[in-house]
Amino acid sequence: MKIKVLTTLFLAFLSCKNATEKGDKPTKNPKLIAFLENPIDLQEFKKKKGKRLTTSVTNGTEYYVNPKIKDSIFYAYYYPAENLTGSRNIDHVVVFKFGENKHRYEDKTETLIELRVFNKDSDLGKANLIGLSETDLESEFGNDHLTFENRIAYPNNNKLLILELENSKVKSFRYIKLNTEKVDKDLIGQIMK
Repeated sequence: MKIKVLTTLFLAFLSCKNATEKGDKPTKNPKLIAFLENPIDLQEFKKKKGKRLTTSVTNGTEYYVNPKIKDSIFYAYYYPAENLTGSRNIDHVVVFKFGENKHRYEDKTETLIELRVFNKDSDLGKANLIGLSETDLESEFGNDHLTFENRIAYPNNNKLLILELENSKVKSFRYIKLNTEKVDKDLIGQIMK
């Protein structure tokens, strides 16, 4: 009888541990949830940036959320850094567009799919995370994150924030809206490749 109870407790412990490691449990941190729901006001950001950008149509990736809407595309906006003294990487935004305005910059129906940010940029508002310390991140978003070498990841439902750290400060980050709510270490590893 004692062996059955101990075995059951041990298996229950392992299943809880695996769920936490895989990030299957949605977060309860309201600041993180709010950030992941809407990291930037896309239209306001585009307005501030003006038309100093390069654009392209992209195929997206197998892990992007992809509403099955006829006559739709993924579009990428590449924005030059405010100053090029730091990173030489160009920040970019991937959006999902459809309908008659899909090839216009002014399109209020587009949906944010991914942000890739390498440079500090005040136009990002609350998503201006470059340079924040790991302690700052944890006080804002909590410490319920997955850790990978020099990166940490905050998953919640079908949204993911991956932050690259250098000397315990944010060097770059990615925000992605995914096609699955099952976000585990394997999927995050695939995305980071």
